Amino acid sequence: MSNHNPEFAAESPDAELAHSLQRLWPHRAHEAGVMRNLCCLLGFHLWAQPDYSWRASRRSIRFCCWCDSVEIDGVRYS
Repeated sequence: MSNHNPEFAAESPDAELAHSLQRLWPHRAHEAGVMRNLCCLLGFHLWAQPDYSWRASRRSIRFCCWCDSVEIDGVRYS
């Protein structure tokens, strides 16, 4: 009997990369105001794009300064 539970499924390489990059860029939810937190909940993020070409070449990596979202090549990970 195989287990198809998504909790036990292996993460994609991009999800693993996003998780490791989240540790390098601390989110500022505790410093952001109520309106900024609301904007993130509604999908309006303040994206920053530091140079991480040493970690992932030819990838577009962006971080939200207000929450823990990371976007890699247009796919958002939280």
